[in-house]
Amino acid sequence: MAETQQDQNIQALIDRADAVVRNAQRAIEDSDERLRRLGLDPAKVRQVLAAQPVSEQVRADAEKLYRQDMEDIEREVEQEAAHARHRTEPRASTGAKRPRAMV
Repeated sequence: MAETQQDQNIQALIDRADAVVRNAQRAIEDSDERLRRLGLDPAKVRQVLAAQPVSEQVRADAEKLYRQDMEDIEREVEQEAAHARHRTEPRASTGAKRPRAMV
């Protein structure tokens, strides 16, 4: 049973990751379509933007934000795993209660 719950949690994480990837792809396609409507070639725009130098401050800020995002993701995954373990762990038995004497 614990394995099934864990498998479901893993599958839920995979499904969310797939949804994020689909949303990112859709956003790229939308931006490409906007560029085409403006008469621009999306591949050439990406090529020009990639060739532009990025300052060290911008690069450092981007890396910092990336690391923060990755830490947040790892923390969320760990919390979800802990919740899953907590839900699937059997409760400790306190033993049978002694019957009370009736008056």
